[in-house]
Amino acid sequence: MYIIAKDGSGDFTSLQEAIDHVPGGGRTPTILLLRMDEYHERVVVNKDNLRIIGEARDRTVVTFDACAKDKNPDGTERGTFLSFTMLITGKNVEVENLTIRNDAGDGRDVGQAVAVYAAGDRCTFRNCRLIGSQDTLFCGPLMPKVEKDILPRKSTAECVESVGDSPLTHARQYFEDCYIQGDVDFIFGPYRVWFEKCTLFMNERGGLYTAANTPETQMYGFVFHRCRLTGACEAGQAFLGRPWRKFARTVFLECEMDEHVAPEGFHDWDEEKKITERCGEYGTYGARADQSTRHPAQKRLSPEEAMVLTIPEVIGGFDGWRPDRRTPTWFLCGDSTMANYAPDRAPMAGWGQMLGSLLSEHAFVENCAVNGRSSKSFVAEKRLNYIECCLRPGDRLIISFSHNDEKDDPTRYTSPHVTFPEYLNMYIDAARRQGATPILCTPIARRHFDQEGRLLKTHGAYPDAMRALADYRGVQLVDLEKATMSDFQRLGPEGTKAFYCYVEKGHANYPEGCSDNSHLQLRGAARVADLFLRLMRGGQVDEMQGDFGSADGHLDDLIAREDHVVVR
Repeated sequence: MYIIAKDGSGDFTSLQEAIDHVPGGGRTPTILLLRMDEYHERVVVNKDNLRIIGEARDRTVVTFDACAKDKNPDGTERGTFLSFTMLITGKNVEVENLTIRNDAGDGRDVGQAVAVYAAGDRCTFRNCRLIGSQDTLFCGPLMPKVEKDILPRKSTAECVESVGDSPLTHARQYFEDCYIQGDVDFIFGPYRVWFEKCTLFMNERGGLYTAANTPETQMYGFVFHRCRLTGACEAGQAFLGRPWRKFARTVFLECEMDEHVAPEGFHDWDEEKKITERCGEYGTYGARADQSTRHPAQKRLSPEEAMVLTIPEVIGGFDGWRPDRRTPTWFLCGDSTMANYAPDRAPMAGWGQMLGSLLSEHAFVENCAVNGRSSKSFVAEKRLNYIECCLRPGDRLIISFSHNDEKDDPTRYTSPHVTFPEYLNMYIDAARRQGATPILCTPIARRHFDQEGRLLKTHGAYPDAMRALADYRGVQLVDLEKATMSDFQRLGPEGTKAFYCYVEKGHANYPEGCSDNSHLQLRGAARVADLFLRLMRGGQVDEMQGDFGSADGHLDDLIAREDHVVVR
């Protein structure tokens, strides 16, 4: 996770700077969290697998003021497709809880002014506000002039010579619980797009909500499901849409339409581009529910025809994309025993670093653990606040502290029976406020043996405090202290050196060698991550003793690969 804050308190001060920095392309999306502020910048999102999240939808704003009538160096107008505030060309980009606005002004003065140019495949917007005037949202491919304009940033999105008579397109997009505002043709383009529970707001000028230019051979275009159509214009001055090209396909299913919507519904563009049965409605309700006044050529869908229009059918594609079913994320809160380590610290590794490699569930892992943090200092640095902004129903918040809570440092120390559970309660409450599942995890054992070869408990009363809190709050507990004590006791003082960070002299990263009894190396991190998953799924510590033969073989394969360790 990267934090963007204009005041310099985050990792970056601008969204574009953050996008340019992150590698993208990993299995787990890179999270970019924007702090509340107004960011005046033109943004090109050309990386794959990103999650761009605003801290508060109405108070986290990305805005720019480009328009079609802006001039190129040769004096010609730049045109619609170079007027965007945000251009998305990457695949699997999710934008959440954010306002994106074009402030160029009234289209009668400045021409078209795009807020969002969505060109990437599998692009998702949730709880966003997209605000403009003429041509607010374009869902379609790039053109050569756009590719040239955004250089040196490169794109892998679809590209066509002319977006007007667009060829068959492959990209799909999904909008949920969004507010989209504009006036003339303000949702337009050739892509297959599903709008779920969105509000379409017509400006005072009046105009048309949509202008699709669906390719002739493309089955679907825009589908609006359970959306609300309203506005600030005079009654009857907001049309459902017109065909940008003659094969436009736009359908409204079970949508509320108030008095701002024109009784005619759809509207012809001209004598050449007229409404056909590819445009239609089903289940409309509200002040403009009467379909007897509609354009004579538009389709009145039957229940059977409407039933076929589903998310899998319209945008599912060959890969079965289901953006309405979010992939849950496991957020890890902890210290250096859980944290990710850069390659120059290898073979040292935190067990959270290995979790994604072993995960069989369809979920992402976002390791937010940081070296040296306690339950107290993690909160003081607002790390829990940032995670809470990203938590969604179905996610998990895995909480593992103690190593640094025990230290005689006023910025980190917590008392095991008072402040430690108080801080842990903050994590539990944060998860539950967002509909996520909190999981408490006791700390791993340190490699401290007595002279008789018995592994010693070194965490005092902290694990018991966590066990008691889990029972009191009804939270799942993963008892890693008990599990690692049992497992490492069996391995003994010499056997455990292969799992903790013991490195001989001459190692590239540790020239003087390393004998660390608290931190793990790759093999140990993978073994603990495997223990965690077994316990979380209901396994018992006693059942696991000696049960690592096949698992260790799998871990050997993982450790042999250099590309499995994802470090953010």
